[in-house]
Amino acid sequence: MKQHILSATFFGTALLLPCLTLGQTPDNPAKLALKKAHNELASANKSLGEQSPSKKEAQAKVSLARKKLLAETAWTARQELDKAEEAKKAAEKALAATTKKIKSTKDKVTSATKAAEKAAAEKASATQALEKSPKEQSLKKALAEKSAASEKSDKALVAAIQATGKAAAEKKPAEKLLAGKKAALVAPLDAAAAAHAEAFGGLKPISSKQWDYAKARHLLFRAGFGGNPEEIEKLVKMGPHKAVDYLIEYHKQPRASIEPDRDIYSWERPLAYEKNLHKEAQDHLTRVDGKRNVDQHASMVRWWVKRLIDTPRPAEEKLVLFWHDHFASSYRALGTAYPMYRQNQLLRLYADNYEALLHGIVQDPAMIKFLNNDDNVKGNNNENLGRELLELFSLGEENSSSHIPNGYTEEDVRNGNTRAMTGATFDRDASQYRFYHDKHDGAPKTLLGKKGNWGTHEAVDIMLEHPGTSRYLTKKLWQYYVYWETDPKIIDQMAQVLKENGYRIRPLLKNIFLSEEFYSDKAMSAHIKSPVELLIGTAKIVDLPKLTHQNIRFLLASMGQSLFDPPSVAGWAEGSDWINTTLLLARYTATANLVKEGKADYIALLKAKKITKTEDAVDHLTKRFLLTDLSPDKRQQLIEFLGPLPPLSEWESKKKQLNAKLQALVVLLVSSPEYQVS
Repeated sequence: MKQHILSATFFGTALLLPCLTLGQTPDNPAKLALKKAHNELASANKSLGEQSPSKKEAQAKVSLARKKLLAETAWTARQELDKAEEAKKAAEKALAATTKKIKSTKDKVTSATKAAEKAAAEKASATQALEKSPKEQSLKKALAEKSAASEKSDKALVAAIQATGKAAAEKKPAEKLLAGKKAALVAPLDAAAAAHAEAFGGLKPISSKQWDYAKARHLLFRAGFGGNPEEIEKLVKMGPHKAVDYLIEYHKQPRASIEPDRDIYSWERPLAYEKNLHKEAQDHLTRVDGKRNVDQHASMVRWWVKRLIDTPRPAEEKLVLFWHDHFASSYRALGTAYPMYRQNQLLRLYADNYEALLHGIVQDPAMIKFLNNDDNVKGNNNENLGRELLELFSLGEENSSSHIPNGYTEEDVRNGNTRAMTGATFDRDASQYRFYHDKHDGAPKTLLGKKGNWGTHEAVDIMLEHPGTSRYLTKKLWQYYVYWETDPKIIDQMAQVLKENGYRIRPLLKNIFLSEEFYSDKAMSAHIKSPVELLIGTAKIVDLPKLTHQNIRFLLASMGQSLFDPPSVAGWAEGSDWINTTLLLARYTATANLVKEGKADYIALLKAKKITKTEDAVDHLTKRFLLTDLSPDKRQQLIEFLGPLPPLSEWESKKKQLNAKLQALVVLLVSSPEYQVS
């Protein structure tokens, strides 16, 4: 009994510590409620058995009181942050007004200078005229007027200069005030993030002091597809919290106005008379349809490649790529482009909402056709879609009954899920979902322990309720964004966060991308780039003016990742499977081809950075392309390979040769083992 009392006391103290650290006042109602609940739990421990109803009730009260206290702590921290943000905005507004005032006074100085010069010229002209005719009264009068005008202009110029000086003097205090408000914002940002993570149930965030170029780069390459040093520096200046918001709250960024270079549309129902044409004519129409479909597929791939490179929302496209692999279906298996195009748009529309995606995918024409659910009818079942929904799309094979006690069984697949999906099909010509009640099995079914007359969407809801679904999806997201080997404790923690927040993805990603674990040594420079990440990242690191999206399509295929064509319903095997003897050579060759085709102007790049020495050029390009520093020996080899750069005055005349040499250096960098990871 004494042991129970001690454990309860320790438990209650541990609950209070985070809240006390965040500066809650002693008379906070939520805090008092937590103390009361804790006392009740201690009392229950003291007087009753471990599993008594009173003990459980007291534990529930403690849990609820803790959640309320954490929520209020997070809310208070957010309010403090809002106040600091408002103060910063006010300082920015004051500085902007001062800057505008300086510009206005400078414009007045310019105008007054011109007026003074004009008046002085007119005075000089009048003086010359009077010298020629000294007795002419009108000329004397004109000179007097011009002299007065010149004096007035001089005074106006002096006043304008003084006003400029005064405005400039006002700018320094305004700049100092803004700097102070920015500095004062750091602590509330960190406190709000810590309180939010605690209330959210997520991982501990890093502090602003830990933020640097390496972490900003890591974020940009993992949340998106990377970028150049200027884009990374932009994130550095934002700080971790705003940098993560900038990428993950992508709905605040403009949409990518990128459309396919040709219309992509569904099969067209043949005209009535075409059914009566002779075989040669019908074969011709089939060939025309086939060519149109092949052209549409090529256009569709070029379109997505361009989006991946040019989108102002890289985190959105990174998520779409994840879902394309998770809900894998293939153009080659379907033989038609339009349903795959529609599916890609579906994945983008609900990229942030797994629940909506799972409900959407069961009535997606591409998936229905790919997994043959158009053949799944009452009395003649096809279990492909029903099986993959459990094995790959929701619970995962690791949550089958052969792995965990309450996992799904073959009965769930065959007599539960598959029968629930009967009657769900699509119209080929319109590429639209159809449900036919007479083909649906309306008899009671048992799925994951729940019995009822389930249909397609009721079955999806049952899968979403199972704890294995959130764990499986969280694990896949973690492996995609963080590192491959997972910690079960972290996965369970984040899975709870995912499920409690309605399977929304952005809040989970924000917590991950701010967490200490995401920036740990285990995570950084430990992810093997997929072919898409490798080539798209290369295109983004340096502007490649001669880039051909069609060529990228073929280069991706050579490395084993054809967009819209995963190898199976399980998607691509990732991680170390991207690296073997054959694929590694293909990766080196494809990346080198992309760099050579792009014909970037490296001379302009070095000039913009004011780099004129070989060592500095090597260091800059190394930093631009690689996440880790080269060894001294490798660095020296690259310096010797590039050789001495000629004097700056000769660069223009030797531009072609210099760019060729620098391009060869870049090819060496992108073909290095260090470039294969992010």
